[in-house]
Amino acid sequence: MAMLRVWHALSYIGDGVVLVPCAVLLFAWLIAFQATRRAGWWWLVAVFLVAGGVALSKLLYMVSGWHPAGWNFIGLSGHAALSFLFWPSAAALVTGRHRTGLRAVAVGLGAALALAISVSSWTLRDHSLSEVILGALWGTAVATVFLTLTWRHVVEAPLASNWMIVGILLSMFFAFGHEFPSERVLGWIALQVSGHTAIDRRTDPGQ
Repeated sequence: MAMLRVWHALSYIGDGVVLVPCAVLLFAWLIAFQATRRAGWWWLVAVFLVAGGVALSKLLYMVSGWHPAGWNFIGLSGHAALSFLFWPSAAALVTGRHRTGLRAVAVGLGAALALAISVSSWTLRDHSLSEVILGALWGTAVATVFLTLTWRHVVEAPLASNWMIVGILLSMFFAFGHEFPSERVLGWIALQVSGHTAIDRRTDPGQ
């Protein structure tokens, strides 16, 4: 029972209702300074790429029912994709003024948290294993490009990292326990696009 609560807690902090406001906060923080403004715009592109990829992969199944033959896959795991984008990137940014070794450790811890969140999504049967793995790979790929483009620029920026950490923690506190209504929103969009009266859904991701 205690472990189940841990999985649920991890799932909550990987939910869009937590990560989307945190991502917006991170964007506002980056563009507030001239030195990191470009990084802020790259961050916005990264968020749209990850969230858009997840949404499009799910809409494809909802509209057409198509999925890779032999795969238990109906769309990328948003929990995995967003977590692998946000947590390593946020860890690198808030430690931007510190030594490279510390930043690398912070990124590693962020990736470890993202991995735990992804495992929780699979353990709680919210997603199949293929959806979690592919979502994690998508988020990791975009995060890697973002960090490669911004790693050096952030070092010279006057970032108020302590305030940023406080902002992220407050966002998590107020959003924790809630779930982003992504399935309802995407379901409505799928109905409008397809013109159907019902959309394809999977009730159980299986083992």
